[in-house]
Amino acid sequence: MKILLVDDHSLITDALRVLLLDIDPNANVFTAGDAAGAERLLDQHPDADLMLLDLGIPGASGTSVLEALVAKAPDLKILVLSGVQDQRSVMRVLQLGAAGFVPKSMASETLVSAIKFVLSGGVYIPADLLDDVTRGAAMLGLPERGRDMLGQPASNRVQLTERQEQVLQLLARGAPIKIICRELGLSEGTVKTHVTAIYRAFGASNRTEALLAARRQGYDVG
Repeated sequence: MKILLVDDHSLITDALRVLLLDIDPNANVFTAGDAAGAERLLDQHPDADLMLLDLGIPGASGTSVLEALVAKAPDLKILVLSGVQDQRSVMRVLQLGAAGFVPKSMASETLVSAIKFVLSGGVYIPADLLDDVTRGAAMLGLPERGRDMLGQPASNRVQLTERQEQVLQLLARGAPIKIICRELGLSEGTVKTHVTAIYRAFGASNRTEALLAARRQGYDVG
């Protein structure tokens, strides 16, 4: 297993490295301390299984580093670490394609569970924020998450944003990414972000699985 760890505090990276090696003693952990370093890690390790990312690193502003990383590697699972844990922040990082949000104050055993959950394909939201995030999802046009921390459905039907539904329909027609970009007037990075969000919403790993799941959920995808 290959994990990318991005944080500018050595004490945190050292502690996280120990946790990650407890999860998998054979894991390869690579670190960076700023936004430019995070992008270099992606270039050097395109086959990484997971990235743990602190949004407050040097060279980053707000969610800029997350947006850049998702655009560059839309299939990479990115677990955001943050000292801020308000509803809007959680929704924003999930909307952008993160695989989860973890407060830095979280107990180590819970963090381990969160990491394992994300590696298994889940989307992690702290239990004490799950209800608030679900209730406030419409504020940012964010669909309700497909699963909570326990892997249980968050709603009976996966809800997609209007743009995600447009992308889904084009995927159903067999359109490649470049055609979707042209049809919707979006950049390739933005389209890939929407595709990744759709896959995660349906718990799918590819287009076929996503379309089958969408059909079961009642979406008209042929």
